[in-house]
Amino acid sequence: MLVGTAVGKIALAGRDRIALLHTALFCPEAVGMLANDQLATALATSLCRPNKIFMDVGAHIGSVIAAVMQHDPSIKIIGFEAMPEKIAKLRRKFPSIDLHGCAVGNLSGEVSFFINQKQSGYSSLARPSNVSQSTVKEIRVPIRKIDELVTSDQVDVMKIDVEGAELGVLQGGEALILKSRPTIMFESAPIPADDSLGYTKEAMWEWLNAHDYLVLVPNRVAHIDPGLSCDGFLESHRYPRRTTNYFAIPKERHLEIRHAARRVLNMSVSC
Repeated sequence: MLVGTAVGKIALAGRDRIALLHTALFCPEAVGMLANDQLATALATSLCRPNKIFMDVGAHIGSVIAAVMQHDPSIKIIGFEAMPEKIAKLRRKFPSIDLHGCAVGNLSGEVSFFINQKQSGYSSLARPSNVSQSTVKEIRVPIRKIDELVTSDQVDVMKIDVEGAELGVLQGGEALILKSRPTIMFESAPIPADDSLGYTKEAMWEWLNAHDYLVLVPNRVAHIDPGLSCDGFLESHRYPRRTTNYFAIPKERHLEIRHAARRVLNMSVSC
């Protein structure tokens, strides 16, 4: 209810600060990871250029959509959400946004989707085995490729958070990515013991590298950094991991995005 309102913005900022304080007190080795994840959202919602397109794959409750709208109303937003209840609420809250009620991947058709009824943000295409099955609801949802739904070459930033299926999203949006060359923020959490999607961390890095993208942790986006090697990307997932959210930046736009990130963070050129 509060997402997209001034009160909601204050509440989310307060929640982030409380989470950082709690982590600093009780799990200090994880402070860097949490700070990077919060920085990732701040950058992703502020880097899209005016009058371009921001794409939110895994829109959930719409907090990222709201932040982008507040940052620059000229930005066109395209959102994707698989859960029928969530997409219905998003359409009521954001009637001007182009929203698609489907899962996103490297195929088209219909698939099983597993809703975590206690923590809906962890719902996924993968069947979970490490939670009580009484809390999981299996439904059937349509799945589509981005390239079938979006043909524009104006996509400037993509945020992808689909609980382990991120590589499938990239594969199904290859034509768009080659045309638009967007900055991509994607989630890459440690591989769960019950992973059934088969997308490896090595394959993610190799796909991005083959498409001339650099992979950076959020606090390196505004700095001179050559990007993570494959070994570095894999190592960053070990506990205490460096981040949960990474940036993939086209090599030819690296300097441009670095300067844009510095402006967002109000950094001096000498930093």
